[in-house]
Amino acid sequence: MIHSLVSAIVLFLGVVVCQGWLFAADIRPSWLLPQASLQELLRESPTGQLPDFYSSPVFPFVIDPAEQIVRIELKEATATQAQRVLDNKFEENPSAVFVVHVSGVISVSSVPLSLHGRTCMVIEKDGQFVASSGCTADSLLCVVNRDYVSITGSYDPRERPLSEQEDMFRGNGVVSSGIRIEGSGRIHLDRISITGCKDVGISITGRGSEQFNQAISLTRSVVSNCQGDGVRIRQSPACIVLDSRIASVAKAALVIDSPSSVIANTLCSDSDSGVVVCSSDGILIRNQILRNGTGICLKDQSEYSLVYENSIVGNETGIIFEGKRATVGWNIFNNKEEVIAGGSRNILYSNDGISADSIRSAGVAYFNPPTTSNQHHEPVIWKDDSGDAMLFARRNVVVDSGSQSLTIEEVSRRLSQERLRHPDTILAVHMRGAFRNQCEEGLVLPDHTCVILDGEIVNDYVSDNPGAFELIHMKGKGCNSFSGGRIISENKVFSAISGAGASNAFLLDGVDVDLHSEHGGLGSNSVNAVSSKEHFGPFVVRGCGIRDPGHRGIWMHVSKRVYALGNRCSAGGFSIDFDAYCFHSAAIFNTVTRNSYHSGIFFEECVKSNTAFANLCEKNPANGICIWTENVQGKTEKNVVACNVIRGDVQMETNRSGLSLGGRAADRTTENNYFFNNRLENLNGRSAILIKKYARDNYISQSILRENDVNIRNWTIKPETNGFRGQSGFHSPASQ
Repeated sequence: MIHSLVSAIVLFLGVVVCQGWLFAADIRPSWLLPQASLQELLRESPTGQLPDFYSSPVFPFVIDPAEQIVRIELKEATATQAQRVLDNKFEENPSAVFVVHVSGVISVSSVPLSLHGRTCMVIEKDGQFVASSGCTADSLLCVVNRDYVSITGSYDPRERPLSEQEDMFRGNGVVSSGIRIEGSGRIHLDRISITGCKDVGISITGRGSEQFNQAISLTRSVVSNCQGDGVRIRQSPACIVLDSRIASVAKAALVIDSPSSVIANTLCSDSDSGVVVCSSDGILIRNQILRNGTGICLKDQSEYSLVYENSIVGNETGIIFEGKRATVGWNIFNNKEEVIAGGSRNILYSNDGISADSIRSAGVAYFNPPTTSNQHHEPVIWKDDSGDAMLFARRNVVVDSGSQSLTIEEVSRRLSQERLRHPDTILAVHMRGAFRNQCEEGLVLPDHTCVILDGEIVNDYVSDNPGAFELIHMKGKGCNSFSGGRIISENKVFSAISGAGASNAFLLDGVDVDLHSEHGGLGSNSVNAVSSKEHFGPFVVRGCGIRDPGHRGIWMHVSKRVYALGNRCSAGGFSIDFDAYCFHSAAIFNTVTRNSYHSGIFFEECVKSNTAFANLCEKNPANGICIWTENVQGKTEKNVVACNVIRGDVQMETNRSGLSLGGRAADRTTENNYFFNNRLENLNGRSAILIKKYARDNYISQSILRENDVNIRNWTIKPETNGFRGQSGFHSPASQ
């Protein structure tokens, strides 16, 4: 099946979704399918194309509501002639926003065309930048020490395939780079095509690894046939590359040396390397990495990378680990050599095509637990990252409740006995039937234990100390997993499922948690469905349903490397909470609805280096996504909120917003965060985007705003405005 996928995947063309599909009231974004595996998504697509994440912005202005727009048309000209036109217009009105249409061929010889700041360039179907014979310029187009620049091309495979379209930037083998961006920020590149560069197709050097509010993005574009790298990105944190194709380059298709970058739905093929990551918190999602020498290389400078649901097929080597703390899970592998292990504290979770035998040296752990969606019988479930050849044998254990329910106390006793009798095994436990908890201890998973629940656990116990009561403890050494079934409590629990205080490899997969606890004292009024407080190993919650948790659905508190992937959360106080001192974590493909008193996704109390990508926040009476600092002195900073859909309905409270950011005081702020291409629709509260006091130097870009009562409300200045003054906002014109 994998081989048949390869031939289909290579036909990937990038843009497959018509505008507006995200906004049908009763339709979910088709990329937001947590129940569907990557294999199923590819199988359903006859050409191997996956839906785009990026949508063209729909926004009332480019930078400021009072902006003046100057329109310029560049027809056939030399770069020198075109530069003279741009310079003259800039001198006449340096504070304007320039919308530049390129409708002819710009011939480049000795110098590239250099764009001013506050410029939106639109390259029409017949527009091109071409290196002339004997060209000595180092690039065709450059952006140096500028900001607020967009370059939008006409590449659209829905109209005709790439082979029938002329490349917009043609280096002809003599120009080092097609586009060079240096010392610049707040740049957006969309629907461009570049070929034939002597070195790199696109070279990006940003404004420093700490400047998240100067981010650069590349979407729906094609780079090919370059003699060096395809796209090289340095010193540009939170750089986002979506829905693109980079192929047939001599070195790496994509080199990322910028923290917290997101690479999604991008084809990297037929090159020496597919993707090379040289920085922290890189996220690679649903990319297709095909027929390269090396598929993915996580260099020694990389740390906390997440590689999730990618197709890594037909490469000489699938993935090379040199860095630290990478989490690589639920990918498709089929390469000559799958893994070259190295670095430290890396882990492979449940990847199709990788076995424990693929790992032959230290630095990478292997965890492939049986789950309800993958009830495999492989003998090896766990291998730690020590490189030791000794493996724990698998021991299958069945616990059947019989015709009547079995107590959890008895289940814990049996598992403890199994652990004592068979200390050198991985316990693969299948719990069948109905189980009831009637004790303070709850269900305790021993070390190296994986559970599939085919049935339900009901908590009857009323704790004398409900502020500390945890129903299921997943804190064993090595690895713990729990998959399937229902967890039900009408009585108050502090956490239904907890890995708090542990450092194991943790997986909660496909579990339905129902706590019957609307906030305000009804039902159990429980506190957390899932707790990762002070957990410092890889912690994954995937494909779970969480209902009525009372307060928090998934609590990421004083922890690192916590990933909420494709869960369905409803009717809590807030569904996913990045709480105080949560770092290097992510929420991806989750659906959060009907949160009663706070936010669907909440970043708070000095969290940093976290990402919320491609989540659906719908019908939350409170905020969809909120970033805030209340009690902890310091900054909530360096977080990325991208490609989320935030929708309201007629019941939306009048004092809430879709996207909210701010802080309590001058020493408790929200600053230096990046918000990219979020879709905010039908929000009838204070505003779709609410900027409160003590929000500083954040960057909001490429948003889609539709059918909101108020689009933007900014409290950082008086009188309040509907713009970004005091913040940073930039949106390329959708239909200029």
